[in-house]
Amino acid sequence: MAVIFQWILCLALLISSVLQAEDKLPAPPDPQGLEASWWLYYQPDEKVEKADLDARIKKTYSRLKESLKAVKSDQRRTLMPQVKKIHENLKQFSNLQDETITDTLPQLVTAEKYTIDQAMDRFLLWRKLKNDLDLEKGDMLWQRAQLALERKRQSNRRNNYLKLAISDPQRLSAGIELMANRVSLELAALQNKRREAKSKVSNLQTKRLQEELDNIHLRLGPSSTTNEAWEKEQSRETAKLNAIRQQPEVTVDEQSPGTPLGSANIKYMLLVSAGKEVQSGVHELAAMRYQMMHALDRSLTVQIKQDNESLPQISKNFMDLKQSIKERQHSWHSLTEQSKKFASAQAANLDRSDPVLSQAYKRLLKQADENDRTLHELELEQGVGNFLLQLAQLKTENDAGWFRRWQINTKMWLVKSWGLVNEWLNATLFEVNEAPVTPMGLLSVLFIITVAWFISKMIRQGLEKLGQRNDGVSASSLYTLGRVIHYIVLILGIIIGLSSIGIDFTKFALFASALGVGIGFGLQTLISNFVAGLLILFERSLKVGDFIELATGLLGEVKEINMRSTLITTNDNVDILVPNSEFINTQVTNWTLRDTIRRIHVPFGVAYGTDKDTVKKAVLEAADEVKWTLKDDKKIHQPQIWFVKFGDSSLNFELVVWLKAEAVKRPGAVQAAYLWEIESKLKEYGIEIPFPQRDLHLRSVFGQKDEAGITLWDKQNEAKT
Repeated sequence: MAVIFQWILCLALLISSVLQAEDKLPAPPDPQGLEASWWLYYQPDEKVEKADLDARIKKTYSRLKESLKAVKSDQRRTLMPQVKKIHENLKQFSNLQDETITDTLPQLVTAEKYTIDQAMDRFLLWRKLKNDLDLEKGDMLWQRAQLALERKRQSNRRNNYLKLAISDPQRLSAGIELMANRVSLELAALQNKRREAKSKVSNLQTKRLQEELDNIHLRLGPSSTTNEAWEKEQSRETAKLNAIRQQPEVTVDEQSPGTPLGSANIKYMLLVSAGKEVQSGVHELAAMRYQMMHALDRSLTVQIKQDNESLPQISKNFMDLKQSIKERQHSWHSLTEQSKKFASAQAANLDRSDPVLSQAYKRLLKQADENDRTLHELELEQGVGNFLLQLAQLKTENDAGWFRRWQINTKMWLVKSWGLVNEWLNATLFEVNEAPVTPMGLLSVLFIITVAWFISKMIRQGLEKLGQRNDGVSASSLYTLGRVIHYIVLILGIIIGLSSIGIDFTKFALFASALGVGIGFGLQTLISNFVAGLLILFERSLKVGDFIELATGLLGEVKEINMRSTLITTNDNVDILVPNSEFINTQVTNWTLRDTIRRIHVPFGVAYGTDKDTVKKAVLEAADEVKWTLKDDKKIHQPQIWFVKFGDSSLNFELVVWLKAEAVKRPGAVQAAYLWEIESKLKEYGIEIPFPQRDLHLRSVFGQKDEAGITLWDKQNEAKT
């Protein structure tokens, strides 16, 4: 009896201490008036023991249930599930926070020797851990993004909550919802944090296993498996391969008689055919894998050395087979994914009254799923084969001498590098009209365009040499022909280059319309200059070698007529690029359009009273001494002296003289030469070149006129001095 009394007393003291501890706890968050730091009640700055946290959670639950008594029964029934959710999530948060992270992964035991089978098991374990780790990392990244998005939503809920008045009946339900979402958010954050911690342990385990696999070739030893066992496995895979290849082609009529041939059935037959190819690849890789394992195991046996030479050949055969399958693997994946999307989209709009079509879509989805699983088996078989291939290569290197090892390493490096480069070159960057565009395709396009440009350059150089050898051929005509050939060859090169990567120009209607809109808005200046350049070339109003003068006063010789602009070189050897449209839209003076000779006017003046015949004789002699004066026997282009005007202080004349062809392009130098000689001859004949003179007449000075004013002016100046 005394013992029972003692137990009752202890229980009462325990209950009393718990109640006192709960009374000492701070008040739990009030959903009617939540503060910004209400979550610190469960996760304060100082660490809280689990018992203390559980007491706070219990007190929160009681407070929330107490707050629901003040609302109507309908609202209470609505809010009670959220209150229970808060309580359950808080308890789960408390248990999870107190949980210790342990390494639950299997411990790795490193052995002194490994057989081929054991090495394979080690590789499969590493592959599983790595795949699980990659999936876990991807899921954690997604969870982290979801948490960030949820925190933004929580902030919006907090703002909406604060806008409600304390007396607002909706404030209690908004506060409970705010608490429920925050508790769920913190629980998810804690779960993700613990997953990251476990992921670090798994990552370390994977790295240790990777290090072991990197050196496992040094610990390989002969296997206890008999030759007959290896050959049996190889024969079994070969038999499966032959059975798949001997299967008859599946048709729609065999699966569903009477079914009309449609898109679903065509894709189904393509999937069946692709599935057979994938299965054949799996079993063919497996058969060669067992052959390589057998050869590798025999090479590890001290007594057997004859297989050392066959192992590299088997490895090469496996690499060739793997590369052949890999080239088709992308199309298999693409066909499977397209079939899934097609069947899913069609099934969503399917009329239930058509059971035949429904069966076709179900059959298509089933075959697509089966192909997907087979493709996963193919990827696994390729990974296992790669591991064995690496072991075989390392074993071959270890058995060879240093020179042979260097040769093998170099060859393997070249093969591997070429494989990587080839893989990169054949990777699809984007698609144009369902035609995949790869780096190799782009390089081929650039090569074809470069060849076209080189051919065009050779043709233009040939035309230029032809013009230099034949004086009767117009150089400007050859230049125009060369530019036209250049554009034609480049356009053909671009068309051939794009066609080489499978781009069909007949399907470019939409692209052409979009290009037309782009030309109308952004490329109109470029197209305008290009068309103007073609007009100049074909119209021949402007040729290479012409000496022109623009409305802006620019003088120079035409050197090149390009796609966008024309190159003008001035007499000061300054190159100026003028847009082609300027020659179409503005006035252009072509000094050498029809003839290479021209006439200039050199103005000069002499004093009044000078004999005109003497002036004519002197200036004609001056013109005759200038080397650019045109002299012909027919006396058609003789220099002339024109009396043009009675000036203010001189008699104005002009020397009108015809120039030789080489002088036409040097107007400044020609003008200076004639003026120089004219001045010299006029001086020689004593002819005065006048200058303007002005006489100043004063009518009065200081009120005095004529001589009296001048006398008064002189007296004033003497007085100042």
